[in-house]
Amino acid sequence: MSAEPTTAPGQAAVQEMPPKRARTSGEKGASAYRGAPPSNPFIFTKKTVYMQRLGDAVRAGALHYIAGSIPLGKAPFLAQKFAGRYVLNPGKIADHRARRAGEDVARWLGWFDEHTGLVQWTLFYFPGKAICREERWLNPFEARITLSGYELVRMTKPGANAPVLTWRYTRAQHRLLHDQVVFAIRGKQDAVLEQLIHSLSRSPGFAGVREQVKKLWAIVKAEWKRTRSKTEDPPNAYFGAS
Repeated sequence: MSAEPTTAPGQAAVQEMPPKRARTSGEKGASAYRGAPPSNPFIFTKKTVYMQRLGDAVRAGALHYIAGSIPLGKAPFLAQKFAGRYVLNPGKIADHRARRAGEDVARWLGWFDEHTGLVQWTLFYFPGKAICREERWLNPFEARITLSGYELVRMTKPGANAPVLTWRYTRAQHRLLHDQVVFAIRGKQDAVLEQLIHSLSRSPGFAGVREQVKKLWAIVKAEWKRTRSKTEDPPNAYFGAS
């Protein structure tokens, strides 16, 4: 009889036999995915950690990527296909040696979205002596990396001299949140407004997102003052927003 799939904290099981325990997204260490065999690739289960690793790859100089989604059970087959073309997810020493030898190096990152049951994946490519044309590579600064309403962008913080990489809501998602807040206040849908504020308070703590959330808080305060009477109190969640 085959063993039942096992799942370490923060990692999704993707093969029938339980693998040796690896560091996961919930544990200390930024490179838990490195060195994982393609037959059992490391899968992040925490979206924020996955987003951090995507940003790390671009900061490390990855100027080529592709992305997609796939059922969890097919992730090992996809990773093995890429491992046949590139040196995939090597450790730091192996990564350095491969690049010095002019080999194609790639990082495959996957996140299991429990809401859809799919693995959202991204393959970053560091070309060797020549660029492999097996994939239709995208440039992260020209075709931004997006994930469930967020996008990875380069922006300059107030008071900073140079731009940094950070995540923020996409323009469409930010507009949607703005409209939902305004309509909820004007329509006196206080339960909806309270839920929106609660969701915003749980947004990932990236600099770009924080800046957008602050502006949305300001809109909540201004719109409430503009459209509601002085005797109406805002939802309880409002007082937790800052």
